[in-house]
Amino acid sequence: MNHFTAHRLHFATEVQATIELNEHQGSAIRGSLFHALRNRFCGNREAGECAACPLVATCPVATLVSTLRPQSGRGRDVPRPYTVQPPLPGRDGHPFELPDGRIVFRYEPGERLEFGLTLYAQALHLFPYVVLTVGEFERGGVGRRVQRADGRWQRGTLAIQEVWAENPLTGERQPVMAAGDRMVQVPDVPITHAQVLTLPAPAPGSRIGLRFLTPTRVIERGHLLKPDHFRFQPFFQRLMERLEALSRDFSDTPLRFEDPKGLIAAAGRVRVTDNRLLWEELRSYSTRRRAASPTSGLMGSVVLEADDWSPFWPWLVWGQFVHVGKDAVKGNGWYEVSESASQRVSESASQRKSEGVYQ
Repeated sequence: MNHFTAHRLHFATEVQATIELNEHQGSAIRGSLFHALRNRFCGNREAGECAACPLVATCPVATLVSTLRPQSGRGRDVPRPYTVQPPLPGRDGHPFELPDGRIVFRYEPGERLEFGLTLYAQALHLFPYVVLTVGEFERGGVGRRVQRADGRWQRGTLAIQEVWAENPLTGERQPVMAAGDRMVQVPDVPITHAQVLTLPAPAPGSRIGLRFLTPTRVIERGHLLKPDHFRFQPFFQRLMERLEALSRDFSDTPLRFEDPKGLIAAAGRVRVTDNRLLWEELRSYSTRRRAASPTSGLMGSVVLEADDWSPFWPWLVWGQFVHVGKDAVKGNGWYEVSESASQRVSESASQRKSEGVYQ
């Protein structure tokens, strides 16, 4: 885990033709990224899918869009090395109800559409592919097809205004690309494990808050973890599994917890003191599979109390950047952690927002 890093990018774009994103905006952005990657960089589209392609082991497109990684020894069961940080309701876009009752977020020409994307560890070498692929949104479009004045149905388009790399732990920001640039700068402000370890854990017996920014879909023994039955233990266990998987498949220093059973047992003793969670019903449509799948999950906030936060704190901090639960690549499972006693994390987040830094 010592060499595991997260590289957070912030894309600021200007809408050129009206864009409509489904209520799950992260899914729409990730879907557009998937198709743009394949259309621009796939060298063997005749294969149909990555699993049937002989180039899969060395293909950058496969690394970003496929769960197949032959060298991992785990077949398809590998995470994708990035997550989307979608626009959040109430900050960007205009909610609009369709005739069938569904909600979409509309962005009109001239308005800004901002979102984030985080690459993990060794996936940084794919950064140029990601930036160039987002540039394809200027031509291929993003989101739902919208009827234009000439009667044609087309996806909305955007133009990149600027791309920044940023580190919320240190406050550093680095320009990566501006409108009209032909060259991109490789980001060099990574979130590192050493930085995470410098953050002191909350005092023994204190309370912390978790705020779920996007639907968080946690499975416990085959069942969804719902608001009324929220417990810290299954949430933290899924976070442990995600950190282990990402560091194993994309870092040369995989994470191995010294006493995983003991840590999980300790997580079972963390107490919920204030539960303001709710369940958000959502579905994500895949044009590739021509089918919808549930992306519902936990939203809202919960306050937790523990006798000793030190075993959990570094991993809770990391979880803000890797997400947790199902569909993380689409932006699900994005949360913020704050200390109720001193509010150090939430205050720094508020300060970054006031400075215009997107998380």
